[in-house]
Amino acid sequence: MKPKAQATAEIFPSLLSLFFIILFCIFSLPIFASTSHALLQTGSHAPEFSLKDIEGKDMRLSQYSQKKAVVVLFWSTWSANSPKAMKRFEGFYRKYKDRGIRVIGINADNQTISVEDGENIRKLVRELDITFPVLLDKGLKTFHDYDVIALPSTVVVSEGKIAYELPGLPLVGTEDMFDYLLVLAGEQPKKKVEPKYKPRHDAVADTNLARGFVKKKRYEIAYPLFKKAIEKDPKYMFPYVELAKLYELDGRRIEAEETLRKALAIEPENPAVMSELGYILSRTGKVKEAIYILEKAVKLNSHTSIYYYYAYALGKNGQLKKAMNAFDKAISLNPYDPMIYRLRAEVYESNKMQKEAASDYRKAIELILKIKQ
Repeated sequence: MKPKAQATAEIFPSLLSLFFIILFCIFSLPIFASTSHALLQTGSHAPEFSLKDIEGKDMRLSQYSQKKAVVVLFWSTWSANSPKAMKRFEGFYRKYKDRGIRVIGINADNQTISVEDGENIRKLVRELDITFPVLLDKGLKTFHDYDVIALPSTVVVSEGKIAYELPGLPLVGTEDMFDYLLVLAGEQPKKKVEPKYKPRHDAVADTNLARGFVKKKRYEIAYPLFKKAIEKDPKYMFPYVELAKLYELDGRRIEAEETLRKALAIEPENPAVMSELGYILSRTGKVKEAIYILEKAVKLNSHTSIYYYYAYALGKNGQLKKAMNAFDKAISLNPYDPMIYRLRAEVYESNKMQKEAASDYRKAIELILKIKQ
């Protein structure tokens, strides 16, 4: 028979984890139903922002509305690839700023920017000799408005809409983006630029409207809107992903899986669709297939969600060390995503690591409450 103190110590973490699970469910559903696992999609309206630069000067996106395009680069001092992105865009900015293309850097170091944070940001900007405006996103409102999932991430805004988006700094994707920017600047690209797919405006509108109703928990209105968007533009992957997430939220995992498989039949190597399908499969016990799909997705792109879904599948398969490495990679890309800590908590729980699970549930709830503020 176990000593009373030991038994209490084992029960307490379990009860604590259960408490955080209940809190998580109360606070998280609207957040995860409405949060995409990609930047705002091409064709979407670019949210206005008004932020102060590192010298305290106010700056708005709309003040560049007459420009041909505005490149918005989200970055941080702790992101390994951010300095590379900053230097690359500085070179582009110096050469083409007089051709109607502006570059704005938005720092997302922390939820609150301390004096020390500010000094570190200004120091790196000086070291890199950055001359384009660098803004501070205090509270990370703009970061969340643009659904940023990795740092660095780039959004090109033209005529008030998202014209191009690139999460992370993938090798091939980055060169494609700069070829696109060269064409905008009136230069010859390094290689032939294929016309970038643009979803139908009415499909984008229906999807955004549906997401709004999901936030309000009006699922009965959201379902048909997502389906209309798919009917209007079957190549537009975003409504498939959002519809599948709504099915998952509603406990309809068979429909979620069917929706994602239908999307993959149209675009077999779409990382966002692959990652969502991998997650659904992990939760329905099809872990081997989930890992296979997610390993392919990881090779295609470095979305934060791909890594934490991959980590979750590995954890469900008993590969704890590999799972923790993948969770760490997700955190290095975007430490502000509460889903990382929720899924890692589940993996900890399944391995009877109750204290670690409780800590991660607490972290997830703290991040959710900050997003809601």
